[in-house]
Amino acid sequence: MIYALAFGVAVIPAIPILFTIYSAISADPELWIRLYQTRLSVILPNTLKLALSVGFLCLLFGVSSAWLVSRYEFFGKRFWQVLLILPFAIPGYIMAYAYASFFAPGGPAQSLWEKFFDFPMPSLYSFWGVSLVLSLVNYPYVYLLARASFLSSSQTYHDVAKSLGTSALKRFFSIDLKLAYPGIMAGLLLALMEVMADFGTVALLRYPTFTEAIYRQITGRFDATGGAALASVLLLLSFFLFNLEKHFRGKKSFEQVSGSFRPLEAKPLGFVGNILVNAGLLAFMLIAFFVPVGIILDMALEGIMSKGWDERLLRFAFNSLLVSALGASLATLLVFVPAYLSVRHPNLASKLIYYLSSLGYSLPGPVVAVGLLLVSTAYLNWLYGSLILLILAYVVRFMPVSLQSQHSAIVSLSPSLEQASRTLGKGLWATFRNITIPNIKGGIIVGWVIVFVDCMKELPATMMLRPLGFDTLAVRVWVEASESLWEMASIPALMIVITGLIPLVIVMREFGRSKDVEVG
Repeated sequence: MIYALAFGVAVIPAIPILFTIYSAISADPELWIRLYQTRLSVILPNTLKLALSVGFLCLLFGVSSAWLVSRYEFFGKRFWQVLLILPFAIPGYIMAYAYASFFAPGGPAQSLWEKFFDFPMPSLYSFWGVSLVLSLVNYPYVYLLARASFLSSSQTYHDVAKSLGTSALKRFFSIDLKLAYPGIMAGLLLALMEVMADFGTVALLRYPTFTEAIYRQITGRFDATGGAALASVLLLLSFFLFNLEKHFRGKKSFEQVSGSFRPLEAKPLGFVGNILVNAGLLAFMLIAFFVPVGIILDMALEGIMSKGWDERLLRFAFNSLLVSALGASLATLLVFVPAYLSVRHPNLASKLIYYLSSLGYSLPGPVVAVGLLLVSTAYLNWLYGSLILLILAYVVRFMPVSLQSQHSAIVSLSPSLEQASRTLGKGLWATFRNITIPNIKGGIIVGWVIVFVDCMKELPATMMLRPLGFDTLAVRVWVEASESLWEMASIPALMIVITGLIPLVIVMREFGRSKDVEVG
């Protein structure tokens, strides 16, 4: 019974995949030739270059910041631990439009630039502009999981290596990075999947990729088959990254010896070190969070003072909170059984279930939307244009995030506690209720929060699947920003950021309580 339930959950992501692939395979060969000549020859190299550059920058930002706050003691450390996750609340398309308005012709940045330089200011509407924006909003994936992994490293390993004369740099690469490798790779995968799935940033900054092409093919040309063909190529790229990550993560396995585990000892920094670290983190956070939020806040206040409050925004906010909460709750509930089976009963069936449940990693929003549109129009007409279809898209897209979080929490829970409960005569459900759930609630909460924020920010799937007249905050930001109505876009953008910040505090509290978080 429990395996049947888990398998039913696991096949949910497979449905849009199968329909997308089938539609692409059955497409006319002439369609493929036309798509390659007009679309693929441009968007394929663009997407690959973007993924590589953003991946590198996310590793640089995420691993270095995680290493600082986990390995060293300095003034304001607890403060920075919270601040470093804040960019996670800003969707790429909001940061893009904030900086686009700031660097617009005649804007404050251009005026300041012309006072000091005689050559033209670099354009944000470029490959490096898109790369920087997407790196700033996605590095928290790497930061969160890398930090948790660094904190799970035992000081004993460092003491032994030190006694053998190993340098600090070599200890970092041979101990810390190796032990943190699964978590870092998991975070990198999440970041890369977000890059593959991004629509708003690349569209606003006019850098054509797969997501923009798929959206235009569906909504502009009303060509579902062409959209499915493009989605299938993006799907193959995502599958490659997904399976490559699983291969590398599975190559090495490290296990802490409980008897020798000692929490990692943070090294205190001197006066100069404190100044340099705080100055560096402040400069980084100004770019990654405070400046774009300040721009949005300034435009929002100016818009309210000049045009007043738009009462429709409350309805948009309610719509966003409703679908995000439903999507996060359903995703969190569904993945518990697959996560538990994969850890406690590691056999061929549970591994297959876990793999299928994880496929959402490789499904960007437009791909999910195309697949579900094909399913609903072909067999489930009553779903087409309904709120259920949109929530289902959120579940398919973000279910693996909650799955990974719960899986990691269950791995860190000793099976002896559950065995003791069963020995004392407690049934399976009583053990789940009294032992398993209370001990993994941190992982459940973290997973729910991340999925909730992801749903709030999701743009392409929402725009393609939302019911007629059902606008969310994300949709309103896109509609207004795409028309360069910066002030009109700023208020819903600010509401998304504020809403996203509230649950992130919960994440940091959970990470602050537990230092033995194991990832992967």
